[in-house]
Amino acid sequence: MCGIAGICSHAKRPTFDVEAGIRRMVAGIKHRGPDDDGYQILSTQREGDGVAAIANTRLAILDLSPAGHQPMHDPETGNWIVFNGEIYNHLEIRAEIGERAGRWHSQSDTETILHAYRLWGRDCVLRLRGMFAFAIWDAVGGKLWCARDRLGIKPFYYSAQPAALLFTSEVRALLASGWFRAELDPIGLAGYVRFGAVPEPYTLLKGVQSLPAGHWMLVQAGHIEKMESYWRPEPRHSDVERGSIVSEIRTELERAVHEHLISDVPVACFLSGGIDSSIVTALAAKELGKRLQTFTLGFHETAADESAYADAVARKCGTTHHLLRLSHEEVAAQIPGAVGAMDLPTMDGANTYIISKAVADCGFKVVLSGLGGDELFGGYPSFSRAAWAERWAPSLGLLPRPLRALAAGGGNKGRRAAELLDRNASVSARYASLRALWSQNDLEQMGLVDAPDWGDAVASDAPLASQVSVLELSGYMRSVLLRDSDVLSMAHGLELRVPFLDHVLVETCLKYGLADPEGSLLNKAWLLKATGDLLPGGVADRPKQGFALPMAEWMRGPLKGFVGEGLAAIHGLEALSKVKAGWLLDDFERGRLQWSRVWQFAVLGHWLKDSFFGQQPLPDTEERLTTSK
Repeated sequence: MCGIAGICSHAKRPTFDVEAGIRRMVAGIKHRGPDDDGYQILSTQREGDGVAAIANTRLAILDLSPAGHQPMHDPETGNWIVFNGEIYNHLEIRAEIGERAGRWHSQSDTETILHAYRLWGRDCVLRLRGMFAFAIWDAVGGKLWCARDRLGIKPFYYSAQPAALLFTSEVRALLASGWFRAELDPIGLAGYVRFGAVPEPYTLLKGVQSLPAGHWMLVQAGHIEKMESYWRPEPRHSDVERGSIVSEIRTELERAVHEHLISDVPVACFLSGGIDSSIVTALAAKELGKRLQTFTLGFHETAADESAYADAVARKCGTTHHLLRLSHEEVAAQIPGAVGAMDLPTMDGANTYIISKAVADCGFKVVLSGLGGDELFGGYPSFSRAAWAERWAPSLGLLPRPLRALAAGGGNKGRRAAELLDRNASVSARYASLRALWSQNDLEQMGLVDAPDWGDAVASDAPLASQVSVLELSGYMRSVLLRDSDVLSMAHGLELRVPFLDHVLVETCLKYGLADPEGSLLNKAWLLKATGDLLPGGVADRPKQGFALPMAEWMRGPLKGFVGEGLAAIHGLEALSKVKAGWLLDDFERGRLQWSRVWQFAVLGHWLKDSFFGQQPLPDTEERLTTSK
């Protein structure tokens, strides 16, 4: 796990200082790689080609020696690479490459990618299993080839400026570069307000986007020459014997967890006591036993505490278990720190920040998570609610929208329900309504543009459960859970790995259409049939509890001042001139508005105050970036 950054200018002699810019970007992501950092200035002899710079901040996990330093050079071709992530099958790829690589200079997966590119070109990405975002400078072509993993586990942001293209692992590094005047993107802002997080590929900054998951792009002289998709989740249905499904899921899960344990430093596990993290823990413990250390976040005086279930799993698996039990006051005290660590604002993620700090404080650099199980095995209410909406929308959708809203209780909830039951809505549109905090009509009243889609488009002939699974994978998971997990774990120098998001396992689950083996309401029956023997009694058969903090209570108590400061920061912002903090707070206090609808604006205000308003271009930078020689 690392941070990467780069600049690719249009001109061989740019009017701005490339080296100074890349050094500022490195400083902006130094927390991602406390072990080492470096940068390289690159150019070609070809007329018209620009100059480039690539940089890396390293968290050393595979090959801890200086041989793993980045940027890494291939002396045979002159190519260079910066890489963030892990390639779990890199030893298998090395064996396939064999002597064709000539001499290997390290044991790192970074070098494996570099040699794979030499042999197979852009097709090398098809051989990689893992989480990754990287950029390779092709010395012969004078081009920069960038790629991002299939599920979007690792971030990759870029900004095409008039005189250069910049890329990085975190938006804050673009702001730190001082090379462009930050402006709010009205589409990204609408997406944030509607969903509580900005849907990819948008960000809150105009001209800054994510490289879409499962895509690569080719850059020459600061211009995007080509961008192409190499993978996307495709829901399919395969009629096979139930026993084969169970067997294949178990086999792929065991392989995925085994591969995710590759490391030259100790690996820990998040263990919430839920089904998904318990399965990951159990499979990891089969290989590591007591060497595996597990971590649980517990709470005093709350029904959300699942630590007793986590303890039962740890005892059955024989792990060395750590329980971090906190009071409400102790948790609330850490939430401002979590908000301050956010690269982009989000209404979620505080739990990841807190438990990641505990794991990192114990000296770990790598932790496994159960993230992805709910998306693949129907663990969210959105699966059953989407099925309900598909059934009733054709009839209830005949009612006028205001009547539908009134029948659902009126207010914010009623307007979203009316949107959900639009009889002409697609499955994708219904999913967006299920995940939304506000309806599109609400956004219009706030003076905002329509929000972008939430998740990838899905073929309408696929089973409904598979459609929702793909939407969860590409919507809530990618734009909230993965983004938050990456940034808030890396804030503590901790690499978070997600075995459930192994792309072969994802393809296996989508192939079978998530059909319930008992023919009842969609649930995790397939997963439990495949792995139930690993879990202690009481864990497998209990209902999903979820992770809930008493945010409404805290916002009226210890976080009241923090919320007020955040809301004050959006006062006077032209883009949100119709959003009145007093109105939000009054409706919240009267119980007419859920806490999350107020919290999202408070978090946005703190981000604007801390990360946006204070970042302006360096003197004369704007003028220099609009011209090139």
